[in-house]
Amino acid sequence: MKITNRAQKRIAQEGLPKIIMDIIMRPFLSKRERQAIVTELKRAIQMLDKAKGGNVIICDDRILTVYKN
Repeated sequence: MKITNRAQKRIAQEGLPKIIMDIIMRPFLSKRERQAIVTELKRAIQMLDKAKGGNVIICDDRILTVYKN
């Protein structure tokens, strides 16, 4: 589906990420589909928390080491 310039501007103004637009565009979400989305988002949040403070040292396209602050 094509998005007009006006719609793109409003999406940006509202700060709506793609995943929210995908959900909004669905005509109906069953309880099972909604719960699957919630579970997936919770897992993504947990992974982001685990990655916080992580650093990678790269040289010549090789990962030399990984550490957390």
